Amino acid sequence: MTSEPAHQDLDLEAIEELCAATTPDAVFATEAREAVPRLVAEVRRLRWLVEYGACPTAGTTGTEFVLALDEEILAYFREMADVLVERVGISRAEAVARINASYGTRESAALGVELMGHELPEYWAYGTYYSPDHRYRLPVGDPLADADIDFSTLPVRPAPPKDSPFWTLEE
Repeated sequence: MTSEPAHQDLDLEAIEELCAATTPDAVFATEAREAVPRLVAEVRRLRWLVEYGACPTAGTTGTEFVLALDEEILAYFREMADVLVERVGISRAEAVARINASYGTRESAALGVELMGHELPEYWAYGTYYSPDHRYRLPVGDPLADADIDFSTLPVRPAPPKDSPFWTLEE
């Protein structure tokens, strides 16, 4: 996705109004009335992703994640979501939104998600949900290392706002 000035100046409301106007071709008008609102909503969503600092490929990946991922890393991100759903008890939609907000930004993409595979998915997943404890520790996914962590007392990070573009799945 590129952000060319011409695309930034699109008047989405005017486009919607023009497409809603009557046209001599009734079939075209019907198709436009159905398609344009979806297209306008998608342009708004993509703009919002950019505004939130999402990576340049955000919203164009064809998966639930805003970051473009190869098959191996996509599977790893899905394992992270599984950890949050199964061990923390949140919905898959929230798990994906948390992962998107944490790792789908330009800064995260610049660091390279490939380095994530050197740790258990739990290591990265827990960091999207929990804040460090009073000793500045987070769970890492290793039962021995996490044995003395009381998960019920760990502070919980706020989820991304429900109206943010990081929520790509319905709850």
